[in-house]
Amino acid sequence: MKITLWGVRGSIPTPFTPLGMREKMRKVLSLATPKDIASGEAVERYLDSLPFSLRATYGGNTTCIEVRTAENDLIIIDGGTGLKYLGAKIMGEDFGKGNGMATMLFTHTHWDHIQGIPFFTPFYIKGNRFHIYSPFDDIKERIEYQQVFSHFPVNLDYMFATKEFFVLEKESEFILNNIKIVNKRMRHPGGCFGYRFEENGKSFVFTSDCEFNIDEIDNIDTYADFFGGADVAVFDAQYTFEDSVINKVDWGHSSASIAIDISTRFNVKKLILWHHDPEHSDKKMDTVLSNAKTYMNMDKKRRSELEVEIAYEGMEIVL
Repeated sequence: MKITLWGVRGSIPTPFTPLGMREKMRKVLSLATPKDIASGEAVERYLDSLPFSLRATYGGNTTCIEVRTAENDLIIIDGGTGLKYLGAKIMGEDFGKGNGMATMLFTHTHWDHIQGIPFFTPFYIKGNRFHIYSPFDDIKERIEYQQVFSHFPVNLDYMFATKEFFVLEKESEFILNNIKIVNKRMRHPGGCFGYRFEENGKSFVFTSDCEFNIDEIDNIDTYADFFGGADVAVFDAQYTFEDSVINKVDWGHSSASIAIDISTRFNVKKLILWHHDPEHSDKKMDTVLSNAKTYMNMDKKRRSELEVEIAYEGMEIVL
């Protein structure tokens, strides 16, 4: 199983601004010494030595994940603006010829999880086939409503790929070829579902838009089968600790500290912090990761083999 992250922001797309670029360039240049730019090789070494926030960007597109199974079947999770760029990539495959086949899973239908669909080029190609799954009974109507003519000039019916909708039984599992997929209800305004994927003894958990407040923590053991022993968990950490427990209660998101506590409790091997706040700059997200690692090491009970990383567009995870 190979997982690629195409959109990692929450709530609203966050394009990189000209001012942000200028500030980043100023910092990079101010840190450089003459030997750092003495040759092309020296420049590469210098860039590689910089913090991620200076040498790259975490990205500004909203939620979209590509999962490739061992047999190279394509599963797409959610359709935020990252879906546009995944679509451009797979147009170089059978989808560009009208022979593509993929499965799409939706966690829920808030805008940041569906707004890339109207710009998903493979949907416009006749002959492509998409099986679309969600535990929401009205998933078809929700997706169609985004593209009524008062909202978008192209109706979903004018995107000529075949799109078949399937409703999943809530809190259940189903087998897609050789991969087992389990959905789990998450606490979030309007409802949301996480997904667990199991293939060849490896497991991947995706839980976007989830809030573990006091009531939910009291019921945390009901999540044991969902998170338990996962090789990788991509976990909503949009808020700081203060936001999640004081300022934005019932807004539907979690923090890095909550993600670490749950991952440690259920023996997750690698945690990817996800669904970044649109107000967070690249530098701020460096700080989020640093604080998360500090928090993990403050208590011996949290110290384990848990590996913590922060999501960025283009990140690839191979299981």
